[in-house]
Amino acid sequence: MKTKHIHKISKGITLLIVLSCMAALAAAGQILYESSGISSFKLKQAEDGSRVIQRTSQDYQTYRSYSEVDGDQLYLIGSVKTTEQYLNAEGISGSISWSVRKGERLEQVLWGKTESATELNVHDSYPVLVSGLGGCCAEMTGYRLFNLEDGRLLMSFNDFKYRARVTQPFSLEVPNSNLGIRYIGMISQDSTRDRDFVTPAAGKSAVLLIKYANEMLRQKLQVDMEVADGYAASVLEAKLEKDPAAPNSDKIEFREDQATLWNIDGATNPAQISGVILTVVMDAGLGQKTIKIPVKNDRLDLGSAQIPGGVSIQPLVQLGVF
Repeated sequence: MKTKHIHKISKGITLLIVLSCMAALAAAGQILYESSGISSFKLKQAEDGSRVIQRTSQDYQTYRSYSEVDGDQLYLIGSVKTTEQYLNAEGISGSISWSVRKGERLEQVLWGKTESATELNVHDSYPVLVSGLGGCCAEMTGYRLFNLEDGRLLMSFNDFKYRARVTQPFSLEVPNSNLGIRYIGMISQDSTRDRDFVTPAAGKSAVLLIKYANEMLRQKLQVDMEVADGYAASVLEAKLEKDPAAPNSDKIEFREDQATLWNIDGATNPAQISGVILTVVMDAGLGQKTIKIPVKNDRLDLGSAQIPGGVSIQPLVQLGVF
């Protein structure tokens, strides 16, 4: 009887070990794709005697999308970033190389890029990524918004809320619709990059670029402004508001810089996109100036804009009906 009891215990232990091994194998599964990188830190001394911190790091960010046509899609954005910071001075410089993959085994390389940048952020909900180039002192980080699928540059912009992590400019989304996300961004003269201003109107200085894009850049407007001697123009506030003149604009919802256009729920025609106003408050030493530009017919409508004295707006890019 004692021998039989020991035999039963032995069989039970064996079965437990087998099941544990099977569970471990199932948990490990099959590796479909694997990548690794090396991070490094260096403290260097420049020729002028100043000390410099150099950091290199590998990062992996993912984005998931679902559609009835393509099903569940997983994107991998792998990047290598190197930055340098001087310990006795403000500012940062750097370079980032990245590539975008997708597929069942992440075997398909969609595109890649290397540029001067100090940050790379992938949006949680929209198929876009943003690179940012920090700078020195009063400079504003210059951001670039890229289409995640093919790498198209949609627009460059600054973040006037100075957030720690930036993934988009202003956006307009039509719920229950196949219409793409619309983006509204602005570039100031303090930007670290993409200050592609043109000659301003007589007696004024070029102070701001305003851009509107969907699958590509559709509009670029330049704001020119009278500036007092010894002053530079500053953007004090930039925001989206509901347009009281637009039908059902009270239904629009805002979440930070994202506007959900419930006023045109399910719309299929781009010309229906409307209902918000871009409001920008600026000061150039002659008192605060506020411009208000409504979005109508899927564009920034200068014909209905409120433009104060001492300010003018000239269109630089104006594509046709969207």
